[in-house]
Amino acid sequence: MIYDILEVFKKEYEEKGDKLILDNYILKDGLYIKINQNNSMECFIFSNNKKEVKKENCFRDLDGNIQSSMYAWFKERDYYSSYLNSNKSFYDKKLHNVNYFSLFVKVESFTSDDAKKQLNENAIKEQYKFLCNYKKFKKPKEKEILETFRDYLSDRVRRKDIVKKYRCIRDNLQNIVEEAVKNSVTNYIKIFFNEEIENYKDESSIYYAIKIFNDIGYSKKVEENIYGLSDSNMGLNSKKPYLEQKTRKISTPFMIVKDDAVLIKKFFDWLKIQEFKEKYPLTDELFLNRDFREKDLLVDFDYLPIKIDKLESSIDIKNYLLVYKDKKLMDDSVIDYLWQLENSIDEVFYNGQLKNNYFGEVYKKLDNSFANLIYMTRDAMINYFKKYDEKAFYQVVKKYGTNFVIDHLSANREFKAKESLNLKLSLLEYKGDKVMDIQGMQKKIIKKLETSDYDSSSSEEFFYLCGQVVKYLLSQSEAHEKNADLMEPFLRSNSAQKIKKNIEFSFFKYKHKISLNHVKFNNAMSLIMAYQEKDKLVSNMDSFLVGVLSQNIFYMKKEEQ
Repeated sequence: MIYDILEVFKKEYEEKGDKLILDNYILKDGLYIKINQNNSMECFIFSNNKKEVKKENCFRDLDGNIQSSMYAWFKERDYYSSYLNSNKSFYDKKLHNVNYFSLFVKVESFTSDDAKKQLNENAIKEQYKFLCNYKKFKKPKEKEILETFRDYLSDRVRRKDIVKKYRCIRDNLQNIVEEAVKNSVTNYIKIFFNEEIENYKDESSIYYAIKIFNDIGYSKKVEENIYGLSDSNMGLNSKKPYLEQKTRKISTPFMIVKDDAVLIKKFFDWLKIQEFKEKYPLTDELFLNRDFREKDLLVDFDYLPIKIDKLESSIDIKNYLLVYKDKKLMDDSVIDYLWQLENSIDEVFYNGQLKNNYFGEVYKKLDNSFANLIYMTRDAMINYFKKYDEKAFYQVVKKYGTNFVIDHLSANREFKAKESLNLKLSLLEYKGDKVMDIQGMQKKIIKKLETSDYDSSSSEEFFYLCGQVVKYLLSQSEAHEKNADLMEPFLRSNSAQKIKKNIEFSFFKYKHKISLNHVKFNNAMSLIMAYQEKDKLVSNMDSFLVGVLSQNIFYMKKEEQ
């Protein structure tokens, strides 16, 4: 996966370099200090307004004036001064910088009443001490890497400059902290010395050489190259030994050269600033889904050999149930593009909750049964709408489409239930499945009821008629809201005989509302009670739901039949 990504990312990076990242890099809130060569200081505050597109407009001096021209200067140096993550801090986790040209520390490290949050008074001095010679890194492989920087680290001019800059910070830090408190800064204090950007890069390169790999203990020197385990998208460590390849001489899952490890780090830096909904930020040929944390983690990756935009043939979405909207019969519609199908599935089946819950935990305020339905079905939706693989999509529609109808009914969304059943039937017919001829079924049942034809019914006819009778009986309820609770006993009936008993119970409950001369209904009850088969409702749920949701024959006028 990593090399597939690098192959594409390298092309972009070779063209634009770090500008690819820095153009959209955003500073963290805090007090920003620029220390000039004469030790004079310039103070600024960055407070990120999420509604402001141009983040440089959030960068101001202490008088509140926008200082957008300084924003680029700071963010470039900020990028080359930041540690990889808290576990890879240079010395103390409360110090977030990795070179001697800067100092990053939280305000609470000086102001908190909690001793655990306070910075040790010698921490800054010790960090600058170790930045002189990197002698805190004592592992054999760390020393081996540092040997390549021997001349650089032993330069006396550099060491004197480190001491000079430490003393400047030491002498001014208290005033800087007071300035932060005075201006209600609660996040960071970030101090930068006015040095060329190349100096920042050179200093940071030593830190990266040691810390860029997951664990330097896995590193190997092969000829002139250092190979190691990538720290990006890799959780192998002493607490997760099960990720090791136990049968190989080298137990790491894969090894990567240092330059590529740095490039991967830059890729994740770039990825982090992309829109979270963007799953193809590099190319349409690669699908990437990441988890946003302190550093990014790719949780899904796929190579896409094809891209589907327009469907091979149009999908006809038919109004099988003759659903009315705003007192008008809804027209049939046509879907020609994959995005149209995705929108329709999201809006109709998922009630607008699919796209927001494609990845990660499903929204906690959703009903548990609906949330579980999303969990069970969304992988097939992702595979089709994001990766263009339809294999599981129609299987899921066939297996779970009815569940969406039932869920809408249970939540008193009858119109959505009708739309969902229309959509499921349309998609099944599109794939060549035979679906019920609803109008034909209506005519057949009406003829039976009008002629008192009690010949044995098919299972499809029986469950359709049950749905019609159930809907008619429940419509007799005098409750102000005929909610879904009334439908629950029928939906939970596990057999034809059980649904017959529930219908009989409801009939006695509402029989005072039904005329003794209602021949059609009385014949329907007789036809249902005469049915002796032991069919399961779950196998005939669509027929039952068609009966519930389609035009009710007991309310149809003669001219409508």
